[in-house]
Amino acid sequence: MNAATSTDPAGSPPEVHLYHIAYSAATRDALPAGYHLLDNLDSGRDDWREYWPMRNFLLTQPLDEEAFYGFFSPRFHEKTGLSADYVTQFVQSKPADVHTFSPQPDMGAFFLNVFEQEDLFQAGFIQSTEAFLSSFGIDVQLRSLVMDSRNIVFSNYLVARPAFWRAWLDINEKLFAICEGPESALRAEFTADTAYPGAVQRKVFLMERIASLLLALQPQWRVNAYNTFACAWSGSRLNQFKMEAVLSDALKIAMREQGFPEYQQAFAALRDKLR
Repeated sequence: MNAATSTDPAGSPPEVHLYHIAYSAATRDALPAGYHLLDNLDSGRDDWREYWPMRNFLLTQPLDEEAFYGFFSPRFHEKTGLSADYVTQFVQSKPADVHTFSPQPDMGAFFLNVFEQEDLFQAGFIQSTEAFLSSFGIDVQLRSLVMDSRNIVFSNYLVARPAFWRAWLDINEKLFAICEGPESALRAEFTADTAYPGAVQRKVFLMERIASLLLALQPQWRVNAYNTFACAWSGSRLNQFKMEAVLSDALKIAMREQGFPEYQQAFAALRDKLR
């Protein structure tokens, strides 16, 4: 990596702790070099997928406030092509609170935000999510919220300081309380099975979008985003339109920075050509 290394006030680079989430003997034995093992073999709560081991770690382990932590599924290298050494160098290369490594650039670029993207596959996802967020005072119109490659991150492929992980955990614990609590309309919505292989519950797809929500709504977080277009594209037909994805993302960046209606019109026209 050519970038200069970011250092703490003492002059040394920040520590980076990367964890490989193992949910089977095969994924445990395939621990990549440079990762700590986060063993989830005997969790008994596969319904929460990666949130269960991440939650347990963040609730029980002492954290260094100046260090960085990342929790990756076994498919991280497959989806990004990155080694632990490269991730560490990238994190240490630039001062930031959050470093993102998001795959599926077409899924990020061709939708206004990650909630609109999921609503295509799970009708009603936006409505349920807005009701959930409103239940504790976050009132946001998700159909008009613009996200771009600087704040979109799929699969929780990020490395961040504890302050960000606490903010992430706070919202997800509210979701956890609803889904583990008494019967309610929201509980029924988010514990419903989806068509995703393995009948993954809807709550998992919301959990995986909380990081993007925080980065889009809270500008205090400094973000260093790895080039999403260098990562694996989705398995949908949208992966054919690479140039259009780059242009769509650039238009969304312009929409957030300038807000001129012409940018939104151009984005809508470009996207309509793909429908």
